[in-house]
Amino acid sequence: MTSIVHSSVRPIRRLSHLLLAGHNPLSPPLAYSQRSQQSPSNPSLSAVPLSSWLGSIGRAQDVAGGYHLTSISAGQGHTFLSYENSAGVGRVFAVGRNEAGQLGLDFASQEETRGLVEGFQGDRILSTKAACQSGYIVLEQQDETALYVCGNLSRGRLAQPNFYSPPPLEEHEEPAMSLLSKATQVTLPPKVGRIRQIETGFEHIQILSENGALYGSGCNTDGQLGLGEACLVDIYQLTPMPIPDEVLAQGGIATIRAGADTSALITKEGRLWTWGNSEYAQGLQGIKIDQIHTPKPIDDFFLTPSRRIVDYQCGGSFAIVLDDRGSVYSAGYGALGLGSSTLESTTVQRIDALEGCGITRIRAGWGWATAIRDAPEGNSALYTWGVNNSHGRLGVGMVGSAPRTRDKPTVPSRIYEPTEVDLPLRELGLDRDGVEWGIDQVECGSDALWVSLGESYTD
Repeated sequence: MTSIVHSSVRPIRRLSHLLLAGHNPLSPPLAYSQRSQQSPSNPSLSAVPLSSWLGSIGRAQDVAGGYHLTSISAGQGHTFLSYENSAGVGRVFAVGRNEAGQLGLDFASQEETRGLVEGFQGDRILSTKAACQSGYIVLEQQDETALYVCGNLSRGRLAQPNFYSPPPLEEHEEPAMSLLSKATQVTLPPKVGRIRQIETGFEHIQILSENGALYGSGCNTDGQLGLGEACLVDIYQLTPMPIPDEVLAQGGIATIRAGADTSALITKEGRLWTWGNSEYAQGLQGIKIDQIHTPKPIDDFFLTPSRRIVDYQCGGSFAIVLDDRGSVYSAGYGALGLGSSTLESTTVQRIDALEGCGITRIRAGWGWATAIRDAPEGNSALYTWGVNNSHGRLGVGMVGSAPRTRDKPTVPSRIYEPTEVDLPLRELGLDRDGVEWGIDQVECGSDALWVSLGESYTD
């Protein structure tokens, strides 16, 4: 089955508007123009023709009856778009690169493609993740949860040891690619219980259970699974990570994060712990550390009294932190948001350009980041900074005049400080009086920025 049935009463409906800046994976080659439905490059946020995409794979009925997006997950060149139709049926639309079967379409392909993820079944889609050549879907199945995975089995990133027995490798030899192109259920360890959260790094996953335990699988050569110095090898099945007593004393784990080869947790008291790769100081330990083998608390000296950390995002060589008063901080190398004169810092510093902006959420991709302000009465806002790509994933527009039909637009190569992104409210009809809208999902993929705007209305 490829769908989930979930019925609920919704007196207030939400209409989803999907936007994209950067590379459009389903546009014809060389069809550059200012129209988002045609151009491979979108240097500004533009409407995505999701209804047409769904219609092209036989889901015109979902479009006709109305649907709303429930989640967006963007990875290294591919994206999962989860949605529910008016009858409460949930599906996962996958689009982008598929050379390792990471779209879960039951085949692999060298060209970008799209379709509905095949093979999963349950009562409700709880979350999805798209990582490097891999995809993950967490489902509710009666009183339990289930994890389905697809893509490249190598290095244990899919936690499927029964499908992939790694051969012994010679020194400096790379593991061979073995594919699982259909969404396949993972056998969870008996004590996992219900899955509360899943996070993905470059080639590793972390799972937080509702009972507070933490499990990981995948690449562990930098200690990103937190298993200690004696275990710095790839792990091919979900394995429990020992949780420090100090974490338990701080109320246990509130949330987990993973990015590239770095992992983190935030305790219920708002303390941040990091482990894995920190060679650029992205682990926020104040110094460069090649490998942090077990969770280590950071020094939160940069917080003023009575403030606490609510989020941490790692974008490879840098990391950003959000506190409960809306201030954002950064350290590492690259997209620090501190201006062109500060591209590297082992010390955590506040991003002054975001002070007073009322930031409520942060996201980070490989080399770039976003900050979101959620506010009523049309005052929500989105900011981006960091390394751009040739398609304009930062969404800050072009350099110079509009491109000719077959010319790729010229975009700034890097934005050093957070810059507000224009939202196409007029084009979507959201600038009218009485229309309530908000920023729902924001995802920083390797090729594009994906944003969904929610419009509320009653039947």
